[in-house]
Amino acid sequence: MKLDPVERWSPEMSHEEASWRVRLTRRRFVSSALAAPALLGAAATAPTTARAAERAYLQPQPEADWHAYLTETERRHPLAKYWYRFTPIADDVRSALEAGPIHPDDMLPWEARAQIADASPPGAANGWCVLPDGSQYVAVQTRFSGCTASMLDWWFVWGQREEIIRYKIWSPGAHVSMSESPTPGFQHRPDDKPFWGLSRFPVEDVGLGVARLRLDFVRPEAFGFGAIRNGDSAVCVRVGLPNGRLKHTDMVHYARADEDGFELRSRFWMARDFEAMAGGWPIAAAVADNSFMKRRLLPQHAARGLAWHCATEYHHLASFLAELYGEYGQDPP
Repeated sequence: MKLDPVERWSPEMSHEEASWRVRLTRRRFVSSALAAPALLGAAATAPTTARAAERAYLQPQPEADWHAYLTETERRHPLAKYWYRFTPIADDVRSALEAGPIHPDDMLPWEARAQIADASPPGAANGWCVLPDGSQYVAVQTRFSGCTASMLDWWFVWGQREEIIRYKIWSPGAHVSMSESPTPGFQHRPDDKPFWGLSRFPVEDVGLGVARLRLDFVRPEAFGFGAIRNGDSAVCVRVGLPNGRLKHTDMVHYARADEDGFELRSRFWMARDFEAMAGGWPIAAAVADNSFMKRRLLPQHAARGLAWHCATEYHHLASFLAELYGEYGQDPP
C-alpha cells in the first residue's frame, strides 16, 4: 500500500506503520548524514550541587535505553497521541529552505541580535548560509496561533522533565533522550525563569545524525538583550559539547506576541566563536577558534540540516502546544 508521508496518522495504526511514516517524512524534509565527530562528546553527567537536591532532575539514560521511537510503555502513555500527529512545515518556510542558501547579507548579524525583537527584524525570516570564515547561520520562523509566550516558557520547563516521552513528542523520530542538571557557577536570582541556569543534555538528530549535545540556558541579558517587551519571551542558549569543553553555537528563540498568538523567531549562529562552557576548559576553545578549525569541525551542510530540524520540531510543537497546556498547564513545572 502506498502511503502519503505527510498524512496525519492515528493511534489506531500499527506502531511499525507510524514509525515508517515518520522515517519517510523525515527523509523527505531533512537531509541526514553521519554526525561529525567534533559534535559528539562524552556521555552527559549530572553534577551534584546543593541546588540539585531541591528537586529531582531528569537523569541520563544508559545508551542501551536510547530509542528514537516509542517504547511499549510509552505507546500506552496519554502523551503518545502527540507523537503520532505529524505536522508538515508551512509552505512558505519549506519553499525558503528548499531555495538553497541565502546570501550572508540577508542574515541577522550577531552584533544586531537584539533586533530580533523588532516589529520587522533585519535579515531573512527563513534560510541558512555558510560564511567565508567557515561559520554558519540559520533562521526559521514559526507561527504559534492561539498560544502565548508564557506557554512556550512553560514548555521549556515541563516539556523536558520527569519523562522522556515529553521530549520525544516534540520531534517524533528525531528526539531520543534528555537529561538535565544545574549549570555550574550560575548565580540564581529570585525573579529568574525556571529554565535559566539549567544545562540540558539532549540526544537528538539535528540533521547530522544522532548527537549528544549540551544546552546552557542563560538570561537574555547575557546575550545583550535589554528589557523584554511585555508579552514576549526570549530563550537564549549556549550550545556545545556535553563535557563543556567547547561552545560552538549561540541560539535564540524569540516569541513575539501578536493578536493571533505569537511568532517564534529562531536564530542560530554556528561556530561564530568557540568558547569554553561553564565548568569547561578554555584551552580547547582557544585552539579551535580560527577559520581553519571552523571549516574542519563544522560539516558544510550543518546549517541546512539544522534549519530543517528546527522548522520540523517547532511546527510540530505549534500544532499542539495550546492543547497540551490546556491538559497539563496546571501541573507544577
